[in-house]
Amino acid sequence: MHVISDECVMCGSCAATCPTGAIEEGESKYVITDSCIDCGACESVCPTGAISAE
Repeated sequence: MHVISDECVMCGSCAATCPTGAIEEGESKYVITDSCIDCGACESVCPTGAISAE
């Protein structure tokens, strides 16, 4: 599964790209839920590199 670090700037690019809707807005950053299929689409669109494989 992928995780989002504190470098997230909450731009929403990852959530818009996720094919399963597994990325939700958290308090200070987006979070990836258990619906993640580990496709990596979010990682490639993150402008700050805040998303990585766990």
